[in-house]
Amino acid sequence: MQKTFLLFFLTAVTGACAQRGTIFFTSKEITRVDVNAKYHYSFDAYDSAGGKIFYSTKNLPAWLSYNKSSHSISGTSKKTGQYAIDIMAATKTGTTHQHFMLTVCNNQTANILCLGNSITNGVDTFNSYRRALWQMLHAANYNFDFIGSWSKHHMGMDVPDPDFDMDHEGHSGWTAGDIFNPPSWDSAKGNIRAWLGMYTPDIVLIELGTNDVFQCRKPAEILNDFKDAVDLLRRKNNHIKIFIAQIPPFGAQWSSKKLCGNDTSYALAITNLNKNIAAFTAEYSTDQSPVIAVDQFTGVNPATDMFDDIHPNTKGEKVMAERWFAAIKPYLGKL
Repeated sequence: MQKTFLLFFLTAVTGACAQRGTIFFTSKEITRVDVNAKYHYSFDAYDSAGGKIFYSTKNLPAWLSYNKSSHSISGTSKKTGQYAIDIMAATKTGTTHQHFMLTVCNNQTANILCLGNSITNGVDTFNSYRRALWQMLHAANYNFDFIGSWSKHHMGMDVPDPDFDMDHEGHSGWTAGDIFNPPSWDSAKGNIRAWLGMYTPDIVLIELGTNDVFQCRKPAEILNDFKDAVDLLRRKNNHIKIFIAQIPPFGAQWSSKKLCGNDTSYALAITNLNKNIAAFTAEYSTDQSPVIAVDQFTGVNPATDMFDDIHPNTKGEKVMAERWFAAIKPYLGKL
C-alpha cells in the first residue's frame, strides 16, 4: 500500500512537471515611434508544452490601448517622452514578461549609444551604470533615447531591474578591437559597422580598455581602434559627440600583478592607457564633433566601489553614472 501510494505520488509529480513548459515571446518589441505618429505592436509568445497563452498588459500610458482579441497595443502620443511597457504572457503553469522602454521621439531627441564591455553590459546582480544614468537623465527631463542592438544582461540573461531603457552595445569580454571583429564565441552580436546600419547615434559613451589591459595590448593598438571608431562614427554623423572613459582601476587582487611578460603591473598599464586616452581625445576633438575624455578612474576605490575588483557595485555604478551625466548634459535638450 505504501509503495503503491509512493509510485502514484511520483508519477503525478513527474506528469505535472512534464506539462510545465517554457514560455517566451517570439515577437520583437517595437521601442520607438515619432511623436504624433501611430504606434502599433502585435505580440506573440510560445509555450513549449503547448499550453494556451493568455496575454495582459500593466500600467499602459493613457494614449495606448490594449486589444485583447489581437493581443496588440496601439495609439498616438502628442508628447515626446519614454514609457515603461510591461506585457505578460501566461499559461496555467507560469508567466513571462516582456519589459521595454517605448520612446516617443522628435528631431531633437538625442540618441545615446553606450558602447563597451561587461562594465557597460552589467554582470552578476548589478544593472551597470546605465540604469543609474537613465534615472538621472529621466529625472532631469532630458529628451533622449538609449539605443543599441542588445538589451540583455551579462551573457544574455535578463536585466535584474528592467525598469529603464535597456538598449546598449555592452558586450562582455570584448576589447576595443572586438567591436570591429568580434570574438568567434560571440560573433552573433555583430560589429560596429552592422550596428551603424541600424541606427544613428548622436552621443556615444565608450568604455573599453579593461579587457585590452588583461590581454596585454599596448596603448598604441587600443588608440588605433579608438581612432577607427571615431572615424566610422563621424562618417555616420558628422556632428556626433564622443565620450571616452579613462577606465577604472583594478582592485587589490589584480593591480600589482605582472602577467604580461614584463615588469609592468596592471595598475601601471591602466595609468599609461588613461594618459594616452587623455592625449588622444585632445588631439581628435573638433568643434563640430567633440571627443572628450571622462575620468572614470580618479577617486574610484575598488574596495568600496566594486564587488570583484573589476566591476562596479551599486555604489560604483552611481559614481560612473554621475561622471557620464556631468559630461553629456551640456549637449542635451529638455523634453
